[in-house]
Amino acid sequence: MKRAAAENKVLLISYGAEWCIWCHVFAKYIHGERTRFEYTYGFPEEPDARQTSTIFEREKRNVAADAAELTAYVGLSFVVAHIDEQNAPNGHAVLEATGAAPFAGVSIPFIFTVDRRGRYAMRLESELVEIRRDTNDWYRGYERPRLLAELRRMRDAALK
Repeated sequence: MKRAAAENKVLLISYGAEWCIWCHVFAKYIHGERTRFEYTYGFPEEPDARQTSTIFEREKRNVAADAAELTAYVGLSFVVAHIDEQNAPNGHAVLEATGAAPFAGVSIPFIFTVDRRGRYAMRLESELVEIRRDTNDWYRGYERPRLLAELRRMRDAALK
């Protein structure tokens, strides 16, 4: 909150888990990565065991301009905090303190903004921005222009 206030930005919280594909991919999208997404994860019960997965974006068009626009907007507008629900010592306390807990639902990532007082403002509606296909090969990533529009709405809600 202090950093967001000092930089005149909104705090965007990504509450997720190390093993969550969408958590990793969201982070990579907002940092401009495209085409290939590789992430390594593990589980608390086996701290030394690591798994790496690679997923390829299946866009049929060049997304470089959309990726650059999304990354620039996030960099100018947000301070991003990633909280791991299983491993952060006070992760759930953040949901309670911000008033976000009732909005969290059961799936992750739970991505939301808070206002200048540190209170819940708005969540990312993932079904509006995810690209999926109803087959075993279901992952398709995020539709960047829709993700950008949703992030703009979230920022605006936090600034009201």
